[in-house]
Amino acid sequence: MHRDFIKLALANALTKPGTATMLGSLVDLSKVDTDSYVVAGIADHLCPWQSCYRSTALLGGSTRFVLSTSGHIASMVNPPSNPKSTFQTGPDNDNPADPADWLRAAQTVRGSWWPDYSAWLGDRSGGQRKHRRRLGNKNYPPVQAAPGSYVLDR
Repeated sequence: MHRDFIKLALANALTKPGTATMLGSLVDLSKVDTDSYVVAGIADHLCPWQSCYRSTALLGGSTRFVLSTSGHIASMVNPPSNPKSTFQTGPDNDNPADPADWLRAAQTVRGSWWPDYSAWLGDRSGGQRKHRRRLGNKNYPPVQAAPGSYVLDR
């Protein structure tokens, strides 16, 4: 599997429709028509935000790109309670080819991107459903009561 990941990365195959295969099927990310929310960190030392931004051109569906004003880990774990937080974003699916053009047009928003993501996700979620009264079904009965025996393993 590691060899496959290295080959995939060296060929940059996911950026070229029909070049990569998964379980024998050709991969074309533009056929993934689910909306996406892409987050990057402006000070990320492992993955420059401009590289993350380029995924907006690869995916089908509407893409919202958010640029957190933090680094690699801090950009993800930046809770709403952080008063120093800001992030930048623009309208969904308004992602010019050049990341610098996106940055010039982006709006700065005070606070963490988490509430923005929550609202974005809420717009794409259905209404609340009634919870099931019992776990499992006829074909898949529960193995044991929650939380399961694995929590007792040490």
